[in-house]
Amino acid sequence: MNSAAPLTCSSMTIESLEQTGHALKIVWADGRKATYHYLWLRDNCPSGFHPSTEERLFNLTSVSAGIHAIASSFDEEHLYVSWSEEAHKSVYRLQWLYDHAYSPDFKSAPGKWAEPWGVEMRDRIYEIQYEDLMRDDRVLFDWLKAVKRDGISYVRNVPCNDQGITDVAQRIAFLRETNFGKIFNVRSVANPINNAYTSEGLPLHIDLINQEIPPGFQFLHCLVNDSRGGESTYADGFRIIEELKATDPEAFKLLSSVTVPMRFHDSETDIRSRHPIINVDENGHLVELRYSPHLVDTFDMDEDIMESFYLAFRRLMVLINDSRFVISIKMKSGDLCIFDNRRVMHGRNAFDATGARHLRGCYVDRSDFDSRLRVLSKRYGETISGL
Repeated sequence: MNSAAPLTCSSMTIESLEQTGHALKIVWADGRKATYHYLWLRDNCPSGFHPSTEERLFNLTSVSAGIHAIASSFDEEHLYVSWSEEAHKSVYRLQWLYDHAYSPDFKSAPGKWAEPWGVEMRDRIYEIQYEDLMRDDRVLFDWLKAVKRDGISYVRNVPCNDQGITDVAQRIAFLRETNFGKIFNVRSVANPINNAYTSEGLPLHIDLINQEIPPGFQFLHCLVNDSRGGESTYADGFRIIEELKATDPEAFKLLSSVTVPMRFHDSETDIRSRHPIINVDENGHLVELRYSPHLVDTFDMDEDIMESFYLAFRRLMVLINDSRFVISIKMKSGDLCIFDNRRVMHGRNAFDATGARHLRGCYVDRSDFDSRLRVLSKRYGETISGL
């Protein structure tokens, strides 16, 4: 054990270091406690990574399961460990250890970046101009942070041509291709294969819940909207699920644990998956909502929970249509809306098909969106929590 006075590593200091049978235990000067198991430390020794690609070269089976530290110490910037095998020595940056601690004091909920919202979002939705977005990476970075926080934003004055939507989406990453292609057109057509291609109202929903992984972020670009009606509607699924969990925990439990069949099919495709409607991680933190009344297939859960599940599903539907949570915006030519398709539900009011209404849409996956945000956050020296 090293009992020296706390020493500084940029913003971090170590209060104490203890060597146990299976791990090193560090108390940081801010009071947080962290355990670093020996197998984890050996697996993450900096010498085990390629200097250029930064990919791991070390093979965990090259050491025994019982490998342990025989000596450990620290200075103002590093932790030093001497190992019981191969006379190996490791050197770790203190800041790296602090940033990658996995003990309870350091656990944070994925998605804590999100700020769930209700009807008040109508008056504070984040907007930017197309020209500013296209010419300035700092504007792009600030926009991505806002989209990550709110799950929705509007870009104004996007050129009303075929390239307008791809110009915006490709500022972030490449497009996600689905059975609807890379770009899809939303307008009323004869013999539609999807309710979106009619003039009927669309209830709030998440797109393509039938996919193994639904698309992450959706872009909808308005080319023309001369019809009566057809207002776009949005609701934050995270906010609604918070309300459900607080007011009906049993319904939340059923919807986050019981899987249901989901399906889209037409003459060319029959895409199915099976998932809970609410997806949480192993710690119970919200990951995504898979809600689409027209894409859930016939429920087939056990008979002893069928009625309870229907009541839970109905309770969720009631909240989704609660006026406290829904905003409505009439899109005009040149407007583009981006939203997190696995968080923010979207829909539209019915419209008079005698007036032209034409939107173009595409998707970018969450992982690619987050990648762009991480790269820009590194460039501008900002830390985005939850990424």
